[in-house]
Amino acid sequence: MINLLEAFKNEAGLTKKKFGQHFLTNKSLLQKIVEEAEIEATDNVIEIGPGCGVLTQLIAETKANTIALEIDTELIEFLHRYLFFYKNVQILNQDASNVDYNKLFENEPVIIIGNLPYNLSVKILEKAAMRKNIKNMVFMFQKEVADRIIAKPNSKAYTSLSVFISYLFNTTKIKDISGANFWPNANVMSTVLKFSPNNEKCYSGEKEQAFFKFLRMAFRQKRKTLKNNLQEIDNISHLLTQAGLTNTSRAEELSLEKFKELFNIIYDTQTF
Repeated sequence: MINLLEAFKNEAGLTKKKFGQHFLTNKSLLQKIVEEAEIEATDNVIEIGPGCGVLTQLIAETKANTIALEIDTELIEFLHRYLFFYKNVQILNQDASNVDYNKLFENEPVIIIGNLPYNLSVKILEKAAMRKNIKNMVFMFQKEVADRIIAKPNSKAYTSLSVFISYLFNTTKIKDISGANFWPNANVMSTVLKFSPNNEKCYSGEKEQAFFKFLRMAFRQKRKTLKNNLQEIDNISHLLTQAGLTNTSRAEELSLEKFKELFNIIYDTQTF
């Protein structure tokens, strides 16, 4: 296969800070990401941020139908020149934080994969996670963000993002990666996570959206109690008691199951 990283270095010589471009150089790690995604030739794959195409090339070799989303128009031109012979790859000039993922391979199951730009990783994750019919997702994050995603109750990293993702997916930590494995070198640790759909999610439509809004409200100010964060809800003290909680209970103490229990009690009496 063509060494796309070397080709890009020779042509461009640098990356663009405004897009947070750091390209993974470790071939074994790149291959590990593709293996964890369990891509088969019959799959549909969405790659977020292909960069100079090193990971894209490995995905393309699986023969899966692939759409790569790249915001940098100069990289788009580079990718078209070097990957044109892969007829199973379509490269789109799209902002992955704003694209409608349901319109890509519409109604078909998909695998979503990518080394996410650190400054937009949470926004992209939240957007991609709502796509219907996901087979799995494998993403690389800044380690600090990954720690928030997989955090458990009663830990400092536990946030509404932790609960949101645990509702939608079973998440597995694959590997921490040092900054020396990137070009240019990154000054932070990165982490690869795999997301497999949680088949036990219990809401849909408007009720599911109300649950997500409720989570954001519950964590609105982390140092405050649930009673304070949910103060606009009528009779909140009484509703907390019904859920076996107190006026001093905090969001960071609640498991996903406890959040669902409290939400079900509130939802029957309130409009979100």
